[in-house]
Amino acid sequence: MPEAAYTLPDFLIIGAPKSATWWLASRMKKHPQVFLARGEHSGEVKYFTKYFHKPLSYYSDLFKDAGNRIKGEKSPHYCTLSESRIQSIRDLMPKVRLILILRDPIERAWSEALVALLRDTGRQFEQLGEAELTTMLNKVQMKYSTVIDNWLKFFSEDQFHICFFDDIKNDPASLLRNVFRHIGAEAQLDYQQLGLQEVINRGMQIPLRQPYRGYLYETYASEIDTLHQRFGAKILPWVVSHS
Repeated sequence: MPEAAYTLPDFLIIGAPKSATWWLASRMKKHPQVFLARGEHSGEVKYFTKYFHKPLSYYSDLFKDAGNRIKGEKSPHYCTLSESRIQSIRDLMPKVRLILILRDPIERAWSEALVALLRDTGRQFEQLGEAELTTMLNKVQMKYSTVIDNWLKFFSEDQFHICFFDDIKNDPASLLRNVFRHIGAEAQLDYQQLGLQEVINRGMQIPLRQPYRGYLYETYASEIDTLHQRFGAKILPWVVSHS
């Protein structure tokens, strides 16, 4: 079947993990013009990370019920795809719109590491050794500046929309309004009907503590400085909280 015959998404929520992508997707699917595909197991599609060995028809079938709605999917680990896999996405969907949520990288890494070691295994924090947790913090390390640069090698800045986790608390309606505009959906809505204050997929709620705070600060200090130069006041809370 020629690629033009497949039903492929108009937008992708590509990450970042533990940065409220579930919250965003669950608010977006309440929009009457938006269709969010779901995967077979966790709800995340993960085609370009876990299921790329499957035929394109498998991926296309996930969007077959979209009708005339603007269709997309959320797979937050897409943001760390290799350049060759990003190129594959570009070849398949050259006009796709991309959405990335950025969270304080130190808080994000801490949250993802705890989920991997505690919630997904049923263990308690007191059962973790320092070396084990440090290893996991290294495993989930993510440099946003690299992520953004890698995607912008293949997609234009107009296709790439960056949101900030802090705005979900501070101004969620504006965040959603900008996302809907980015994907071409009607942005004049009663946003209170979208459940702006609803908490989705809450993290482990274990405060970041030493020695991990100091370790993560050393890991991300230069990255936060780079991001501050790139985004200015949008990430000032990250700078202040770790100064």
